[in-house]
Amino acid sequence: MAYQARRTFEADDLDTPVPAAPARAARRAKGLRARPAAQGVIGLAGLAVLVTSGVIVLGVNGGSAAAAGATPSATLTQPSVTARALMADSLSVPAAAKTVVTPVLGGRTRLYSTGSLNVRSEADTSAALLGSIARGTKVFATSEIDGKYRRIEFEDGYGWVLAASLSDAADAPVAAGTSMAVCSRGSAVERGLRAKTIYIYRSVCELFPEINAFGGLRRGGLPFHKNGRALDMMITTHVESELGWRITKYLIAHYREFNIDHIIFEQHIWTPSNQRWRKMADRGSINANHFNHVHVAIKA
Repeated sequence: MAYQARRTFEADDLDTPVPAAPARAARRAKGLRARPAAQGVIGLAGLAVLVTSGVIVLGVNGGSAAAAGATPSATLTQPSVTARALMADSLSVPAAAKTVVTPVLGGRTRLYSTGSLNVRSEADTSAALLGSIARGTKVFATSEIDGKYRRIEFEDGYGWVLAASLSDAADAPVAAGTSMAVCSRGSAVERGLRAKTIYIYRSVCELFPEINAFGGLRRGGLPFHKNGRALDMMITTHVESELGWRITKYLIAHYREFNIDHIIFEQHIWTPSNQRWRKMADRGSINANHFNHVHVAIKA
């Protein structure tokens, strides 16, 4: 059965009575005049079906006026309501076919944290804190870098950490050797220090020239500093976190020679009796939590 487009009514069709049947010649003439318009509606319906299926075929009906050498004179300038609706539906994209574009993150690289790191929602120190990762944690970093920060996979999503505190090695190399040679930076800090504390200072001084400053004897507080048994090695907060952890690793490698009692850095403590870094309570400031310096103390 050939496809037959549904007949549609315009407003005028509802008000105008159907005329009486005319003579055969009149009917023939009327049929010839109406045929192109009817073909136009059917053609649009067919085009809509083809568009919906993703195929458009343009051609000339073998029985059309053009095939007989005549120029088609009828043009459908105003499609009916049904034809317009069919065309609109055929040209719109079905909801199931719409593609949702998800931002593609950059390359995924396995790295390790060289210190305890805060993970933030944005590449900014004031951004919301999502959590933290401990020193030596394996992370997968993307190639997205914003200023000093790099985006990493974190829990079920992503977060930002300081790029300088990520390394492609599980552990940074340990600086070798100890020394009692006088440090080229001077000996002022040695005043009031015990012999083992001076030993640490002179060994570290030459091996880590990046250290900003040293702190030794001071009054008040716990007995370590006021008794000359502690040394502070000042670095730039967060930016030089990797340097701080390299210093701690060096101290741990020689803890017997230095007679070390404990080491504190970035709110974590290490002791010879429990050689695992443990998180400390928050003391309320960058300095008190040892984020800007490595603290080492010797036994009495």
